[in-house]
Amino acid sequence: MNKPLLACALLLAAAPAFAQPAEGQRQPPPRWTFGVLAADRDAPYVGLDEGLLVVPLVRFEGERAYLRGLRGGWRLRDTDTHELAVFAQARTDGYEAKDSPFLAGMADRKFSLDLGIASAWTIKKVGVVEAALSADALDRSGGYEAALSWNGLFRAGGFTFIPGASVKWQSDDMIDYYYGVRAGEALPGRPAYQGEAAVIPDVSLLVQRKLGPRWTLFARASHPWLPSEVSNSPIVGDDNPTTIFLGLGWSPE
Repeated sequence: MNKPLLACALLLAAAPAFAQPAEGQRQPPPRWTFGVLAADRDAPYVGLDEGLLVVPLVRFEGERAYLRGLRGGWRLRDTDTHELAVFAQARTDGYEAKDSPFLAGMADRKFSLDLGIASAWTIKKVGVVEAALSADALDRSGGYEAALSWNGLFRAGGFTFIPGASVKWQSDDMIDYYYGVRAGEALPGRPAYQGEAAVIPDVSLLVQRKLGPRWTLFARASHPWLPSEVSNSPIVGDDNPTTIFLGLGWSPE
C-alpha cells in the first residue's frame, strides 16, 4: 500500500487504548480523543520499506457508534458483559508495485474495506474475548476473515498494560490476492504462486500512561507470525513483520 493511503487509514489508528473496559477495572473511555500518532510498520513484501509515518489521531466512543483503531461500528447490544456490533474496518494490506523493484510488473494490490459483525464478552479475571466475521466489501480480494481475539488489562507503577492475542483465518481468495503471483506476473526468480486459506496468529502489547486529566501517552507493538501459505510466496521476504505505534492523545472531557 502506498503511504498516502496508509496514512488515511491510520487517521483512526492506534490500539484499543480506549476500547471496551476489561473486568470493570476502569472508567468508561473518553467520548473524543485527538492527537498524533507515529507508526513504524514492517512490510512483509520483498524490497518494500514503508518507513516511519506521522499522522493525526482521532477516536470516538458514543452511545451506539464508535471509532476504534481502524474500525468503526454500531452497537446492536451493549451491556456490562456483552457487546454485539456491526462494523466497517479498513484493510491496509497490499502494495503499489512501484514501491519495490522486486515487485515491478506486478499489479497493485489495493487496500479495502471489510464489513462484518463482532460479538465481545467481558469476563471477570480474563478480559475481553471477541469473535468477528467480516467480508471484503469492495471486492478487491473477494475474501473473508474470521477472527478470535483476547485483550486483558492490568496496572502497575502508574502505567496501564493491555496485552492482546488473536487468531485470524483468511480465505484463499484473500491470501491469494495479497500474496499470490499471477501467471502473467511471473518472472525468473518470481514464479507464479497461488495462495491458500491460512490461519495467522498475532500478539500485541499496549502500554498507556496518563499525563494529567486529559493527556495520555501510549505505545503499542504487535507481532504476527505469517504461516507457510503466506511465507512461501516469492514476494514475501519477512514472515515476522512487527508494527510499532507511539502516540499522544488529548480528550476534551
